[in-house]
Amino acid sequence: MIAMNRILHSTTALALATIFSFLSGPAQAGLEEGVTAYQAGDLPLAFKEFSTVADTGNADGQFNVALMYEQGIGVAKDETQAISWYEKSAQQGNSNAQYNLGVLYENGRGTAVDFAQANQWYRKAAAQGDALAVGNLGMLYMRGDGVKVDKNLGLALLIQSATMDNSPTNKAKSNIAATRGLTANMITTAQTLSDELGQAKNLLIPLDQYLKTTTTTSGGESQ
Repeated sequence: MIAMNRILHSTTALALATIFSFLSGPAQAGLEEGVTAYQAGDLPLAFKEFSTVADTGNADGQFNVALMYEQGIGVAKDETQAISWYEKSAQQGNSNAQYNLGVLYENGRGTAVDFAQANQWYRKAAAQGDALAVGNLGMLYMRGDGVKVDKNLGLALLIQSATMDNSPTNKAKSNIAATRGLTANMITTAQTLSDELGQAKNLLIPLDQYLKTTTTTSGGESQ
């Protein structure tokens, strides 16, 4: 199942500008001008304004530039450039960029398929509370993409993702429903683990503890 990334709606751009509402100077001005141009339908100008901000090292400007390259909004579509700009933003802690970067690596867009990189960036976004990243991380474990198959953990992550975000955008529930071979014991084990993940400030702590303590034969693979 293909992981979906976030798309650039005007609300996304507005949210990025709002994050920097307490700043003064070129960063805030550039983001606001980019948003204004985007809402007015002048996409090339929006790309230009976001690019100017991105070149200063602004993580949200970099994220918008990456999205526009990825989707060909106001600029020729170039997923290789999208990867580059997402990485710049993701390395500064932008969880949206971390998530989208994981999607591109998982699906081999703008780069070769690299599940290890997808796992790394989903983990970083998940640690910041990104529900979609939690769900996609769960699917890596459900399928064994770059990790050992562990359906207990995969299901726990999907349950946690659905708990965090039950909007139609999140496909965690449908992914759970589409999973074959789930037993009552697996569901109970996964729910308990999901509860532990949900209680932690950083779900990677109980997740990694689980991975350390589980044996290679107790990963919950269904037959």
